Amino acid sequence: MALKAYWDQGIIVDYKGERLHLDPLNPKASHLLISHAHSDHVHGFRARGSHQIYSTKATAAMFEAVSGKKPQAALKLTDYSERFKVGSFMVEVFNSGHIFGSAGFLVEAGGETLAYTGDLNFTDTVLTEAAQPVSCDTLIIEATYGSPAYNFPAREKIYREIISWTIEKVKEGKIPAFYVYPVGKAQEIIKLLNMYTELEVYVHHRIDRVNRVHGRFGVRLEAQPLEGKISPSRCVIVYPRRLLGSLNIGSQAPALATGWAVRGKHIHQAFPLSSHADYSQLIEYVKACRPKQVYTCFGFDETLASALRRKLGVNARPLPERT
Repeated sequence: MALKAYWDQGIIVDYKGERLHLDPLNPKASHLLISHAHSDHVHGFRARGSHQIYSTKATAAMFEAVSGKKPQAALKLTDYSERFKVGSFMVEVFNSGHIFGSAGFLVEAGGETLAYTGDLNFTDTVLTEAAQPVSCDTLIIEATYGSPAYNFPAREKIYREIISWTIEKVKEGKIPAFYVYPVGKAQEIIKLLNMYTELEVYVHHRIDRVNRVHGRFGVRLEAQPLEGKISPSRCVIVYPRRLLGSLNIGSQAPALATGWAVRGKHIHQAFPLSSHADYSQLIEYVKACRPKQVYTCFGFDETLASALRRKLGVNARPLPERT
């Protein structure tokens, strides 16, 4: 195959010496494609000089809201289903279902197709639709939860448990406090609380900035920044996970929302709510895309590759590093 892929400070897609760099940590090509606004995927926005950056409008807006900075290189804003040409490559943007604005990229060159999912969620949420399967010759798929140890309950069941626990703690005179990622998970929790309770939601100022970006794209989130002290009366707090234990608000009931909650014990209440596909969803997604070759990356890459070979009979292996 003339269309090649490998890891080199991010995912490199190469066609006869022309290269795209997807979710780069340190840019190694002129054209940089960024899948979503989580901090470990936005390094490309900080590239300087003659680079050309591509991302969805929502992803770029959330990067600016969180970082307080604008990209220094040229930026092309895209939408789902949009196609654009980059040298010999034709690139199509598709929904990866991970967080608001998250995207995968379908790359075509020389009659061959390669799809990169970025981080992936293959189920609907209160904010996002499940990832779009794409027909391709080669698929690069994340493997964050690519082990059979990580199969999540149905999202509706998790939602019910979150709402039930929240109402129970309010009745006990406590303030439920969710400590979660400020981009993506926080907004899902807020939307869920808005839909199924009448509780006041208070958030960290960083989460408020991300909420405002959602509002610019038509997604209404009812929450207000936490300023000063609040009394434990019909309210909920949503705060960045790294600030767990930092709030002095009296009678709070802390909770986490993470896919890792399906394994091990936690000091605080923990719900197995993830923005990633679990093991079964990853396999189902690959099955829906029907690729000839699969590369796994980010997480249980070898475990998932082995399962794909065994269950689907597809040629699968971890994404190779540059040689």
